[in-house]
Amino acid sequence: MNTPLISRRSSLAGIEVSQVCFGTEHINCASPEFGGAILAEAAKLHGVNFWDTDNSYGSITQVAAGLKLVNRHDVVISSKTYGTSAEEAAADLERSLVELDTDYIDLFLLHQVPEGVLPSLMPALEVLVQAKKKGVIRAVGLSSHCTGIITAASAIPEIEILCAPLNRQGTRIDEGTMDSMVKALQDARHKYAKGVYVIKTLGAGDLIHDIRGSLRWVLDHHDFIDVYNIGVASLSELREDLAVVNEYFDGLTNG
Repeated sequence: MNTPLISRRSSLAGIEVSQVCFGTEHINCASPEFGGAILAEAAKLHGVNFWDTDNSYGSITQVAAGLKLVNRHDVVISSKTYGTSAEEAAADLERSLVELDTDYIDLFLLHQVPEGVLPSLMPALEVLVQAKKKGVIRAVGLSSHCTGIITAASAIPEIEILCAPLNRQGTRIDEGTMDSMVKALQDARHKYAKGVYVIKTLGAGDLIHDIRGSLRWVLDHHDFIDVYNIGVASLSELREDLAVVNEYFDGLTNG
């Protein structure tokens, strides 16, 4: 195709990011130097400057190495906490800062929140809110595989970004249906003005037999999605996915 493989820009909570996010879990087996180089090249060659990680992904060392190869302010880092208390959330945030060797993390999320526990997470959320006030976090978010949690979190003003799985099979949606998740994310974006980024776009690997068709299904929901988090292990995989995304939006523009 004629269009350069440069990710379009988008915004989450007022932070400019690449429309395609590099999900880093799949580079956790690479050496830090090799994984870091992949991330740096993704940003420099393809404009994919939004890198998503987590203390449990095993990719913190690769992301840290990548940060040393770029200007820190040119990339956006997302990390997360499974903490259920203020103490656990604070410890996870501090660990991320230390292991990434950075003074701040752009997006920090309460992660994979299960059904029924959101009210008990308010002390952990408050830790993140206070960290934002100090400039340690730029935006506060929440991720969940449960429709009900996305719906409930949308109404909490302090939560600026919501992250959830979305794919044509409904893979990794733990509570609710694919249709109910679509509705919850639509409301998050349009009713509550939250930033939305989706994960498991290829069904955690279940849909790689039809990358084009699977991604296009998710892209058809672009009216409420700001960012597409696509886990890849190499630049060639990133280019393949980015080509599909750019082709889709080129078609909308030229159609």
